[in-house]
Amino acid sequence: MSDRLSPLPESFMFGVATADHQCEAYDSRYEDIRDVWERRRALTIRGQATDFWHRYAEDIALAQSLGCKMFRFSIAWSRVEPEPGKFSEEAFEHYRQVIETIRSHNMEPMATLHHFTHPIHVEARGGLTGPEFPSIFASYAKEVAQRLGPLVRYWISFNEPSQLIYGYVKPWWERAYFMPPGLDRGATIADQMTAVQKLMQNLFLAHTRARTILKQANPDAQVGANPMLLGLPLWLQKLVDRNVTNLRRPEDFVAQGKRFSERALLEKGQVDVVIATLTMTQERHQQVAFSETYYQAGQFLLVKSASSIQRLEDLDRKPVAVVKSTTAESAINWLIPAANVQVVDNYDDALRALDYEQISAILADDTILLGTAEQYPGKYRLVGKNGEGLTEENYAAAVAKGDRELLNAVDIAVRNFKESGAWAASYARHFPGQPVPEPPRIGRRSTLADITNQAGGQSLVSNQPLPKPLLRSIQNRGYLIVAVKDNVPGFGYCDPKTGEFSGLEIDLARAVAQQIFGDPSKVKFQAVTTQERLPMLRSLVRIFDPIFKIFSALSSSLTSNWWHLGMAGKLPTFLCPQECVGQQDFVGFDYYWGISNLRLNRIQQLMDAAFGRFGNAPVWSGVLYDMLKFHAQLFPGKEIMIVENGCVEIADKVVKREEYIRQHIQQVQRARQDGVNVVGYVSWCITSNREWGLKFGPDSDFGLYHVQLDHDPELKRQPSAAATVYRDIIKKGGV
Repeated sequence: MSDRLSPLPESFMFGVATADHQCEAYDSRYEDIRDVWERRRALTIRGQATDFWHRYAEDIALAQSLGCKMFRFSIAWSRVEPEPGKFSEEAFEHYRQVIETIRSHNMEPMATLHHFTHPIHVEARGGLTGPEFPSIFASYAKEVAQRLGPLVRYWISFNEPSQLIYGYVKPWWERAYFMPPGLDRGATIADQMTAVQKLMQNLFLAHTRARTILKQANPDAQVGANPMLLGLPLWLQKLVDRNVTNLRRPEDFVAQGKRFSERALLEKGQVDVVIATLTMTQERHQQVAFSETYYQAGQFLLVKSASSIQRLEDLDRKPVAVVKSTTAESAINWLIPAANVQVVDNYDDALRALDYEQISAILADDTILLGTAEQYPGKYRLVGKNGEGLTEENYAAAVAKGDRELLNAVDIAVRNFKESGAWAASYARHFPGQPVPEPPRIGRRSTLADITNQAGGQSLVSNQPLPKPLLRSIQNRGYLIVAVKDNVPGFGYCDPKTGEFSGLEIDLARAVAQQIFGDPSKVKFQAVTTQERLPMLRSLVRIFDPIFKIFSALSSSLTSNWWHLGMAGKLPTFLCPQECVGQQDFVGFDYYWGISNLRLNRIQQLMDAAFGRFGNAPVWSGVLYDMLKFHAQLFPGKEIMIVENGCVEIADKVVKREEYIRQHIQQVQRARQDGVNVVGYVSWCITSNREWGLKFGPDSDFGLYHVQLDHDPELKRQPSAAATVYRDIIKKGGV
């Protein structure tokens, strides 16, 4: 690459973007499937979001102040069609005003019809895989085109169709579907891949019909889509693409999916299930698969009754004990930054240190501390915040990653345990005199039935028997091995005199045995320490999981560039019908993360980023240049648009957002200088946003303008350093 790059032409369209669900405030009258999904899955709900619905003019003005020539937004389908066939003129008028405001600020509007979400009534009629979906989408597009078509030139039919497949198929290393709707519990790999096949075909058909309708309303309309590119080196992406271009039969597509959805369990750990006051955390999700939540705990401080400590601030510079490998160990530094942290091996050591006044307090879950306090009435007390826990700790059972059938059985048992009344009875028995709370409903594994069920209260437990091939090794053995605690009264406790286990978690383990064998006695308990919980579940063979994960990702059609291969006529017709080939006016794609030839070991982090874990996503702008060149050759003469590109505050732990923007626009200039007809670059996102159920923070904030979504009721837009850099780049026409 030459040291000097030519500036981009005056006609080049720098832009910014938003999305309806991520930025518009929630309105209970117009719930979409994402609202239901995030609530049922205990994800972060959007709430007020950035209140773009009311403050769009402010954000559009900010985009103009950067020098942008394009502003991308999306239409909330659930707002404009709140009931099947009934369209809201008020909502359409709102979007007309958004478009007029964009145009009045001398920017080109780019409108998205489907940005990862749709009305619940669409899902109830079969959703994106139903036979009627292309017609349903075409009817929606017709209403949009009649009212807004003449005002908009650039259109996106489906945002990131390449990601929509993850509402229908689960990689073996993920415990749940990444996005709605999710298939019914017990869906086989063949079920999942058949659903993906229907989805792909329907997306191509729906896009083609919508394009025809939009161009009838406005002959100048430019209609495309923006699949997300994985960011593999070009030679490797071409190898992956052969997985889909070489397919001949639908049966081959289904068989290929087994590599992605099924991991052969070469060896088991020492136990089958862990039910041992184990909190679900993001780090642990990388190691094991969790069931849905069966108990919600909270961290408290345990102090002596006579202690003067009443609040967190009283522990500044004082010794506080945490047990190694607990969530308290990772939480204490931000809960009590000035504390003198003492890490001990077990709770007995911590309690002994408290008794001898070597420490001032113990930080741990209330489930553990309450049992201790009850054993020694009047000796200790708990300190929280306003009577509540300092954190939320969601307990779940854990199984080995890839053991999908066992996880399904555990999930059904947990759900039955909570909904049948057994949970409440167990709690009352093991905590006599305590008020019995409601069992937790958070963390439920949402399925298609969850999304379309509006009653909200009925049981969604599957009653169908487990197929015989499932759980064969456990069934052949004749009993279940469960790791439990033996020193937490009320949860997992072993009577030293009788050797009998008791507690809520013990009762749950027996419920799992009931689900698998029809006999709650067919379970053996293995007492474990806090540090042993995960190692007991994992065998040495698990060190090869990253290799299996890479093989699964690279040997499947699902990670191919299937959308553009279909548009280029390179897919079998059972995925992309012949009438859909070439039905796009520009080549759009999203590019975020990538790896170089020297960093192939980071494919795992690349895949993690595709599933919303952005904190350690690898940054490599060089693949963007290669992809621009590749698509120019695939579609000669077509305009190319980078529909989304951006990163969180600090990507890959070291790359600041402003440097990320420089690096990627530099590749755009390089491609343009080498003859690629790239006409636009849209930065994601104009402001901070609700990033699809993630907790808001540096690892989920893509905003050029920062908005403190959780703590600022005024939602002030604060310019970031990246906004300043982007403005300067636009002014100069490049880096």
